Amino acid sequence: MTYGASKGKGQLARSSIFNLVGQVLPMLVGIVTIPYIVRGLGTDGYGILSIAYTVLGYFSIFDLGLSRATVKFVAEHLSPEKAHKIPELVWTSLTLLVAIGSLGGLLVAGFVPIVVTRLFKMPPTFIGEARLCLFILCASMPVMLGNDAIRGVLEATQRFDLVNYVKVPGSVCFYLLAAAAIPFHVKVSRIVMLLVMTRIITACAYLALCFRVIPALKSGFSISREAVRLITSFGGWIMVSNIAGPIFASLERFMIASVLSVGMLTYYSVPVDLVGKLLIFPGSIAPALFPYFSYHGNSGRSQVSDVTSRSVKYLLLVMTPVTAIFVLFARDILRLWMGADFAAHSTAVLQIIALATFLNAFAYVPYSSVQALGRPDLKAVLDIAVLPLYAISCWWLMRSMGINGAALAKLAITIIDTAFLFGFAWRMKAFSLRECISGPLLRALMASAGLFVVGFGIAALHAKLVVTLPLLGICFVCYLVTFWIVAVDADERSVIKGVSPLLLLKRPSTS
Repeated sequence: MTYGASKGKGQLARSSIFNLVGQVLPMLVGIVTIPYIVRGLGTDGYGILSIAYTVLGYFSIFDLGLSRATVKFVAEHLSPEKAHKIPELVWTSLTLLVAIGSLGGLLVAGFVPIVVTRLFKMPPTFIGEARLCLFILCASMPVMLGNDAIRGVLEATQRFDLVNYVKVPGSVCFYLLAAAAIPFHVKVSRIVMLLVMTRIITACAYLALCFRVIPALKSGFSISREAVRLITSFGGWIMVSNIAGPIFASLERFMIASVLSVGMLTYYSVPVDLVGKLLIFPGSIAPALFPYFSYHGNSGRSQVSDVTSRSVKYLLLVMTPVTAIFVLFARDILRLWMGADFAAHSTAVLQIIALATFLNAFAYVPYSSVQALGRPDLKAVLDIAVLPLYAISCWWLMRSMGINGAALAKLAITIIDTAFLFGFAWRMKAFSLRECISGPLLRALMASAGLFVVGFGIAALHAKLVVTLPLLGICFVCYLVTFWIVAVDADERSVIKGVSPLLLLKRPSTS
């Protein structure tokens, strides 16, 4: 029996579309419901709820990289001659994560009283409610970590359709259940309990789907020392990157608040959070690439290199127009959205962070290939090496340039990180530099550069919006047509035509 990870580029495209939809739909529901929830719970009540949701996100640190290790090694063993080892890999990983979640939950629960009373500033009437919410989350940690491992099995088989059929309703329910509870004056702790129950239901759904996709999992529970060694040795390095990632993402914010002021942090955070939404595009592609690279890594580096180049090319197609808008029209965007005073403080930040986000989007691809090919240590060591450099440069630039210096430090560290990741991928034959100087990828790069040049010319006119917007529209249409003609080959055109909205509803074969 063979599974989805061995399928071709059409399956990758299909999986990426499912992931994109799976991120956009909950985000839209959140945009609609959050104002209502905030008004219903009040700022303090919603603050507790947001803390709870943030804590759920940081539970991934406690999985020690085992969830990603599960995806890698299940994908590697999908061939008929290795498939018999999948059950023990899955059950070993799940057992480890439930055990770690139990210990981690007990450990974190011990700090809850101190955190609530000394770290968070809130009215005394909310202290008991906040403490109860965190205790509920601590008790749920084994389920939360196990949920990630079970979902990883489906991701390894490229069944992102099934993943999103479960994940999207679960994510949407978080907002809808909270909104539905408002008229009944339900306490925040009970809303958190509903959130936990939703995760338990999704975990059960994932497990049922795993039994359907890989029937051998029902043959019996088994764990092995070999599987423990395999998963933990890989996951340890992933854990380092998982810990470093949030630090890189938020370090400059804490430094701005301490070195400059909390008020200046607002001028920095708003444009950063705005541009950060663009990462849903690489965030949709990378989960599908990781199991594909894991499956093909040992037998076909040429396939990995080819898919890497194609992924970079299509990220160029998506990221170039939106980045050009943010870079070239940052002042106008901020002035219309936040006012002239805000634009005066944050225009340069928006422009610099837009460029950093543009580069970061491409880093997702070699990040996936380097880890999938068995060298997560390279990224982990890189993170350890550059984190002090980032902190020092951020502090130094902020002292002389304010929040613009923080943005420049972010751009500089992104350039270093992206360059090293592509260098690692090139050394591992997972990326071809030749593609950058010849062939469709070069033509895609030239088309993207041309769009930036033309966009700069339009911005230099300083025309009114009634003139600028039609010109940009024509420019983007010409870019898409040019890209299709010069950068898309015959195979890709057949894949694009084949991945239609109707075919997204068609269930892939599992055998």
